[in-house]
Order: sequence, then C-alpha cells, then structure tokens
Amino acid sequence: MDKIIDTFRDTARNTIRDRKRLVRILSVILILLAAAVLKIHDTSKADIKIESSGPSSESEQAEAEDEALSPQVIFVDLGGAVVSPGVYQVAPETRLYQVIEMAGGLCEDADTDSVNQASFVEDGQKIVIPLKGAAGSGTPVSGVSTQGITADGLVNINTASLDELKTLDGIGDVMAQKIIDYRSSNAFVKIEDIMSVSGIGSGIFKKIKDRITC
Repeated sequence: MDKIIDTFRDTARNTIRDRKRLVRILSVILILLAAAVLKIHDTSKADIKIESSGPSSESEQAEAEDEALSPQVIFVDLGGAVVSPGVYQVAPETRLYQVIEMAGGLCEDADTDSVNQASFVEDGQKIVIPLKGAAGSGTPVSGVSTQGITADGLVNINTASLDELKTLDGIGDVMAQKIIDYRSSNAFVKIEDIMSVSGIGSGIFKKIKDRITC
C-alpha cells in the first residue's frame, strides 16, 4: 500500500512539473509572438513614411533641376537717349526702367511716351530710347518731312516718320504705326527684319524691299 501511495505522489509531482514547464513554454511563445507582431507593425509604419515622402522629394528634385536649367543672367543692349548706352547684364524678369537706371538714367530730351518702361526685357534684346521730336518717335518734328528719307530716296525704317512710312506701297496709317511701335524697342538691323512686324509678310516685303533701308 505504501508503495502505491509513493508511486501516486511521484506521478502527481511529475504532472505538476510538466504543467509548469508547459506554462513556461507557452509564455515564451506568447512573448515571441507579441514581439514579432510589434516588429511587423513598426516596419509597416516606416514603409508608409518612406512612400509618403517620395512625391515631395521628386517635386523638390524637379524644382532644383528647373532652377539649374534657368538662365541666371541675361544681356540687354540699351541705346538711344540714355546717359551711358551699352550692353548690360541683368537678372531674368528685369524691367526696362531698371536697365535705364543702370545706364545712368534718361537724357533730358528722351521721349518717354514712346517707351513702356514697365515692360520686361529679354535676353539679347536691342532697345533704343528715342529722342523727343525725332523722326519715328511719337511726336514727329513739325514741318520736317524728309528726315527718314535718304539722299537716294530710300525710306529709313528706323527713323522715318508716320507720313514717310505711308509712302511705301501697302503701308497705311495702322501698319506705319505698328512699325513705329515695334522699332521703339527693337531696332531694325536689316531690311528683312521688317517682316517681324505683325501684318507685314513676304508679299508686302517684296513690294517695298527696293524702297527701304535701315
């Protein structure tokens, strides 16, 4: 009988010991599972953060590339009725009045009514500030009708007055004024440049090319 009791006690002790061991094993497994879940959660948040920052980085990179491609300076040739005519280096989106200030300002007899000083200048642009009363300006000299016509009878498209320009075949009041407006900020370098004036194409140019000079 004692032997049976001892055997039962040993079996009970072993059972209790096995249960404790099982509890420990299950506790360890639960801890490992919890750690794995937390790690997966943190990794997912990191991926979301990286993905959300992607478009912003691409946008910033695109802006940086645009700035690198944009010209940092432009060159403008300013002449006519200014104190110091010449080529000036300025920043993009500079206005004409700012270039005039760099040139020492306007001369006293500058015709400011013929020029838009608030306009933006462009790279490589030639700008001529006319004199008051000069042929081709907004206020032609009264009583003078041949200032824009050479000794050979050619009409100088850079200096001819409105009436002198109208002597050309196909050039009326409107077209003559367009020529004057155009040359106030863009001097004609060759006679073909007159086709840059809106409304003057190759047809009109063929009619007047033998009667004009610049």
